[in-house]
Amino acid sequence: MSLLKYGSKGAEVYGLQKALIRLGFTDAQGKPLIADADFGLTTEYAVMQYQKKAGLVADGKVGDKTLQALAGKDISKCLKDSDYQAAVKRLNVPELYIRVFGAVESNGQGFLDNAKPKILFERHRMYAYLKQKMGESKANQCMAAQPNIVNTVAGGYQGGTAEYYRLALAQQIDLECAYQSTSWGQFQIMGENWQALGYKTVQDFVNEQFNSESAQLESFIRFVEWKTGTVNNQKVKLIDALREGNWDIVFTLYNGANYKKLGYQAKFQKEWDHLEPLYGVKPAA
Repeated sequence: MSLLKYGSKGAEVYGLQKALIRLGFTDAQGKPLIADADFGLTTEYAVMQYQKKAGLVADGKVGDKTLQALAGKDISKCLKDSDYQAAVKRLNVPELYIRVFGAVESNGQGFLDNAKPKILFERHRMYAYLKQKMGESKANQCMAAQPNIVNTVAGGYQGGTAEYYRLALAQQIDLECAYQSTSWGQFQIMGENWQALGYKTVQDFVNEQFNSESAQLESFIRFVEWKTGTVNNQKVKLIDALREGNWDIVFTLYNGANYKKLGYQAKFQKEWDHLEPLYGVKPAA
């Protein structure tokens, strides 16, 4: 099922509205919802009220998590509003900032339908770690044999569950290098950061990504607290840039200097525009 949100129309929206009506949710004035198959402001308000009651992230979007909750299924691994609120206090940044990151990096979902965390395997990082651990000759040998798993350039992405097939092939070469070459969870934190983020081993880091979206958020918080770099010939900290709303520095440290070419700024702005009326502060990038 596609994500249902403000502006959506059709039979799936109608079914959602009927479910909310059965549960007694209303519009902002306390009036009953009308099942008209049009996801407007009244439906968005009712969805948010339901999400708050269920302990889910109240963003007004209806994806797998909200549907699972409506169906009475287990949502214990899902991120909750209270998780975001705790993160706000710890990082001392607006709630909107953190929510947008979660929406951009993985469409607000930390897990696939098979209950495994979302991942993206980076073959160029696999090459770098194999070269570091086993030498250039071995890395080149692996690249010649499996260029989609080991390569000097990024690419080869297949997305979704197919990324686990790529990861499995990489694990057969070297488990530690494979884990370090993968970004994990709702906030897509690279495994290569495990030691800097305070995990005992890369396996410990990976285990946490499987535990829950709350654990994935913890990795994001640690990354923000730790990450530094040089931008425009100046040494900068990600947490300082985030607090100042300096998006050029934030995006550069989080996604690299080519973030504009990769379309990251546009994706971030799109999610910001949706969430800003709900958790709003000043305009983003």
